[in-house]
Amino acid sequence: MSKNIRALSSRQGLEHNLFDLVSATIQSDTEKTDAAMTLLAEEARLSASVIKGTASFYDFLNQQTKNSEVLVCHGTACLVNGSAAETTTRHPHAGKAMCCGYCYRGAGLLKREAEGRLDGYHQGDDDLSRPDIPVYCLSQSAILTGPVDSLDELYRIALDKRDEILPQLERSKLRGRGGAGFGFAFKCRATAEAQSSEKYVVCNADEGDPGAFSDRYLLEQQPHKVMAGMYAAGVAAGANTGVLYIRHEYPEAIRKVQAAMAEFDALPDQISRNFSFQIIEGAGSYVCGEETALLSSIEGQRPEVRVRPPFPATHGLWGKPTLLSNVETFANVPWILQQGGEAYAAIGTGESKGTKLISLDSQFAKPGLYEVDFGYRFSDLIFRHAGGFETEVKALQVGGPLGSILPLTAIDSLTVDFESFQRAGFALGHAGIIAIPKRFPMIDFMRHIFDYMADESCGKCTPCRLGTAKGSHLLEQTSADNPLDSELFEALLELLEVGSLCALGGGVPLPMRNALMHFHDELSPYFTA
Repeated sequence: MSKNIRALSSRQGLEHNLFDLVSATIQSDTEKTDAAMTLLAEEARLSASVIKGTASFYDFLNQQTKNSEVLVCHGTACLVNGSAAETTTRHPHAGKAMCCGYCYRGAGLLKREAEGRLDGYHQGDDDLSRPDIPVYCLSQSAILTGPVDSLDELYRIALDKRDEILPQLERSKLRGRGGAGFGFAFKCRATAEAQSSEKYVVCNADEGDPGAFSDRYLLEQQPHKVMAGMYAAGVAAGANTGVLYIRHEYPEAIRKVQAAMAEFDALPDQISRNFSFQIIEGAGSYVCGEETALLSSIEGQRPEVRVRPPFPATHGLWGKPTLLSNVETFANVPWILQQGGEAYAAIGTGESKGTKLISLDSQFAKPGLYEVDFGYRFSDLIFRHAGGFETEVKALQVGGPLGSILPLTAIDSLTVDFESFQRAGFALGHAGIIAIPKRFPMIDFMRHIFDYMADESCGKCTPCRLGTAKGSHLLEQTSADNPLDSELFEALLELLEVGSLCALGGGVPLPMRNALMHFHDELSPYFTA
């Protein structure tokens, strides 16, 4: 069925894609929504149930959210620092949002403006504001945070070095920054070798991990590095269209990228005439961070994860070869072309090359965004540069809800790279870091993760759909008087790990096991021996 929907959706084309049309229809006059959706289904030659099924999936397309004037951030950072509860007290009729990207200050919210669109703010003591992201570069190369001297040269180098792009990327050993750390050059070459007259480059800018705001920084303050990376990848792969799927919670990022697109279009024809960019605005779904779910979303389908193979490099957007990577990955590409792949590979460790953006939340003494070389001592980052913590802390969540839970005792033995974290039984992921206060019960933190995953599961595979809901229920019921069967809980984690189609279900066991191992004394009353 999904192949048929994909084929019919492709008739709309990217400029009039079905997802944007569904979103616009839902945001229109409520009384006319049903009739408009039926008409849209007829025009797309789809059943009304397909259109309504798609619309019902997203947070920002449901009626409650649509009617809310304020949405208070209930992301992990705002939850554990208490600002979600405080901000809700100020706005008692507010709806909920999941991470607005103000983790470095806390108390984030989205407020509906006069034209009906939501805009992001930090709730201060007396007013709303938009505090800038504090940025600290601890790398001499400043690959991601350094200035752009010339837009013309930033893009033109891809044309001048067309035949060198893939070899330079391979020499650089650039790995994806979305969490899995997959080799970027391999994806790029696979897309280049795929036979098709129509190809796409898609940037996953749906930064859904609570605690991370590195993509927001790049989109708002370095959009041309991201776009130039997409452009170069498109030149190498034979694609002439770049799509940026940007989350709805980042309205300023959308505005900045729109402005950057206009600047790109104004560049000499030699650069801009054979490549175009388009923004797709997300509608509130964590699973759209998974690459195949994101592609389904653009196509106007429910964003359900696809079985792989085939992979997007050969069968991606509307079944066409698609190079898909995330914001930070693309932003590395211009430096590689300018300085060379070998120079890039000289930065970092054996398995982790280049630099990494690290997001530190408001409970650090110096919160903000840090650019460090891979291999940088984790303890130096946390204590020497970030100044430690503003409150008593017992653990760090690293890499979002599917990342790791680190005890403070682990910090000294780690370096900022994929392999160091993996050897220690952790995962670096997208490198958003949230300090978990001593006052916040670890059992409640585990509940928060399972609740979030149960709410965000796409429902495609049974282990994740039922397993996350079951885990949420079990943890909700457990107490010191009613401990949870440890063997039952481990069996559930194993089911999620081996049976889930993607990392949304498969990634839940890691933080759960981290918590159980490193916070055994605190959690032992809640689990049978």
